[in-house]
Amino acid sequence: MTPGEEAGAMMERTASRRGRCVIVIPTLNEASSIETVLDGVTSALRDQPYETFTLVVDGRSTDGTYEVAKRKASFVIRQKRKGYGDALRSGFLHARKALGADLLVMMDGDLTYDPRDIPSLLRPIIDDESDMVIGNRFLKMQKGAMSTTNRMGNRFLSWIVRGTLGTEVHDSQCGMRALRADLIDALDLGTEGMPFATELLAEAQFAGARITEIPISYGVRTGRTKLSPLRDGLNIFGTIVRLVRDTRPLFFFGFLGLVMGLLGLYFGLDVILEYSRSGTVTKIPSAILAALMLIGSFQFITLGLVADMIRRLRRRKY
Repeated sequence: MTPGEEAGAMMERTASRRGRCVIVIPTLNEASSIETVLDGVTSALRDQPYETFTLVVDGRSTDGTYEVAKRKASFVIRQKRKGYGDALRSGFLHARKALGADLLVMMDGDLTYDPRDIPSLLRPIIDDESDMVIGNRFLKMQKGAMSTTNRMGNRFLSWIVRGTLGTEVHDSQCGMRALRADLIDALDLGTEGMPFATELLAEAQFAGARITEIPISYGVRTGRTKLSPLRDGLNIFGTIVRLVRDTRPLFFFGFLGLVMGLLGLYFGLDVILEYSRSGTVTKIPSAILAALMLIGSFQFITLGLVADMIRRLRRRKY
């Protein structure tokens, strides 16, 4: 066997050991950029020690994105439903079940993310140091890539997520991530829209996955944005509230119980003082409201204790 053949055989053995990597790219009218993105992925991963395939999940584009992707991507599927989260979930399941993926990478098709960052995202997973690696856009962001409002909103949401989930992720909304494909089996993903990024992080944390964050580049997008900052921000915030309820039920229901209890004491204090002075109660509505508030407080705290016990019993382990 010649040296070249030996090197080729070694690469094949290494690729087999490292597994198959599928790059999942959701698209919606990205004809002006998807070809460049796919070429960039091919170039960035050409010499990596794992098999690499690109999977474009097209959301029924009307500008020819599907046709361009068919020429350049390894695989293309059409999205049956709508939404960013649904596209990624469909891509992950297809890559896992139909393509036999061992490693998954998610990124956008609008040139905001640099494919040359993919090997850096995958390295901690390949070295068995992490189960999910999330990019941090704020450390290497190009000028003009994100408006001041969006930057502040993303930092605020990331701060809430860190406090809620107890993670050290500073860019919880980043759309470029790598993860072990079998991690998907342990996650309960249902969000269809932009809150998917938060849900994916929360579910991975809940499953006990090792999560790492590394700096990545972030550039100015090509084409017209499909995001609605206010609507998507409210949706993400709603997702965070639901995640707090599901992952920290004692805190969530306990807080509601504490608020109701304090209100009950506030309304009931007047009634108690009146009764202590005159031996009668004339503020019947206040007395009823205080009693209802205190009963509700007790019920919320009890519900929090029960929900926390159920969460601990049903906690998934990856």
